[in-house]
Amino acid sequence: MKVLNPMVGMLSNQEVLAHITAMKARYTKEGQMKSSNLETVMKEVREYLLLTPAGSQTPADMDRFLESLIPFDLEKAEILQMLNERPITAAELDCVVEELESRFSGEEIEQMLEVVKALPKPLKAVPV
Repeated sequence: MKVLNPMVGMLSNQEVLAHITAMKARYTKEGQMKSSNLETVMKEVREYLLLTPAGSQTPADMDRFLESLIPFDLEKAEILQMLNERPITAAELDCVVEELESRFSGEEIEQMLEVVKALPKPLKAVPV
């Protein structure tokens, strides 16, 4: 297998979860046989993602989140990491946003954390 276009697009965990769920429904509806390895991977990824914040958020939640972050001029990768990882402290946000303290004021950092905290809470805790 050869990757022709690396990094064509990045997906949030919620988008991956929606895709896997749709694939499973399509395979079930069409009665297609798929390898047991694919079935196992899809099942395990889906079970994991349901326990993460992706399991409780909707596309509408994601749209509100993205609109709230427009004034901060963040990179797409930074936004996706914020959406997937849900940093709740400035230290966690510093791991996600490059050069956080030189790009943003303390007030702006707090505003970003408030936007993250407004997202729906995960359904369950992710096992470590």
